[in-house]
Amino acid sequence: MKKKNLQNLRSLNNLEHEVEETYLLIQALETQAFTTKEFLELIKAKDRPGYKEFKKFLEISDKQINKLNELGFIALFANFECFVFELLKDLFKKYPTSFKSEKIAKFEDIKDFKNIKEVKDFFIDSLAIEKSYDIERWANLLLQKFGIAIFKKKKELSLLLALNSLRNIIMHSGSKTTSKFRKEMKSFIKVPVPIGKPFKPDMKKYFTTLYNILRTLIKNIKKS
Repeated sequence: MKKKNLQNLRSLNNLEHEVEETYLLIQALETQAFTTKEFLELIKAKDRPGYKEFKKFLEISDKQINKLNELGFIALFANFECFVFELLKDLFKKYPTSFKSEKIAKFEDIKDFKNIKEVKDFFIDSLAIEKSYDIERWANLLLQKFGIAIFKKKKELSLLLALNSLRNIIMHSGSKTTSKFRKEMKSFIKVPVPIGKPFKPDMKKYFTTLYNILRTLIKNIKKS
């Protein structure tokens, strides 16, 4: 597989665009919040009549900024998760001899398809879903089948798995820690994480870290 083929993959270009757009949006909103705060202080808005009525729409607290970065973190992971699936679809379509499906289709699954291409797309879509649930297995598949070393260093994979664990507790357990989270974050947090407790870190740090690791993965793929 030639380098130029990887650079032209639709899924890779989409990921790069979405990651940059997400990052710039969060940065812009945070900058606007800071600028508004400075402006309100400059004009002494708090001393003006009726300010209290609009205070909640104008003042952005540090807690809200942290929440903004958390939302950006989740959005970046959504960008990545879409890419994991779409990249496999792109590769299976481009290199159809690279996969074999053991899936047996039921008549109900394919009875409305008009031609063999639609049936083939069905199998590719199903296989891409099946192979995109686990990040580590997905990375191994890319390396073995397509020669794509998406992780150049072991630390890159470990870091992404840790960030994925953080994403999971935010999404599924109200940010309360789990044993899996404690294990995967062990290399990145000096103080041991207690299990079953709310984890409220500086999300700007994790948002920026995820952004940087995704940019690294994009570069790794282009160089494969």
